[in-house]
Amino acid sequence: MVVTGACLVVLALAVVAFAPRVLTRAAWTIDRPLTAIAAWQAAVVVGVAGFVVGIALVVLAGRPLTDPFGIDASPSHGLNVGVAVLAVVAFAVAVRVRPGPEHEAVREAIRTGAAPHREVDGTLVAVLQADTALACAVPGRSGGVLVSTGLAEQLRTDELEAVVAHERAHLRQHHAAVVGFAESVERAVPWVPGARAMARSTRVLVEFAADDAAARRVGRDALRRAVLVADGTGALGAVRASRLS
Repeated sequence: MVVTGACLVVLALAVVAFAPRVLTRAAWTIDRPLTAIAAWQAAVVVGVAGFVVGIALVVLAGRPLTDPFGIDASPSHGLNVGVAVLAVVAFAVAVRVRPGPEHEAVREAIRTGAAPHREVDGTLVAVLQADTALACAVPGRSGGVLVSTGLAEQLRTDELEAVVAHERAHLRQHHAAVVGFAESVERAVPWVPGARAMARSTRVLVEFAADDAAARRVGRDALRRAVLVADGTGALGAVRASRLS
């Protein structure tokens, strides 16, 4: 068990050290964002699980499988194990990234009718009266797709449909949960190599994935034009428009 545990720990450390370098430098991640997201998450799971299981095997080596924590010999051991488990759960809850206040504001605007609905390409879209160019997708029962008049008025019909298809893809592919997981890992272990890189990469990759889904529905040209209108001056918008060309 000791040898197996040590091998798992070494494997976990190797994955944590080298996977981020490979994934951040690989050109294929731009063209296959969903595969890249899955690879990032797999690296995290293998790294964390391998390290935890490996340490457990080393610590529990030589103890009986029926009572590895020695609870029968000392009831306080059971209490200590319970406290440790609760501490881990509490830590996981504490570092979990929750939706920001802007998401709650969008939910409230949709729920109260402050943003009236309009059907765009078969999707009910909340239209917010605002000069700022804004489009977002908020998950949950009271969420949905919201577009500001400041953006909608600048777009042609097919471009607006492209924006809505992009935001709808965020909802259908559960990108908020994907990004939340990556940011929670970054918050939990900021000292681990690659944690910050995974969060940063995931935020970009979900945009590429939503673009791909929207392009399949409305066409790449309409989406590219919409991206240039909505975010043509930003670095990410420029990259998105380039890959849609």
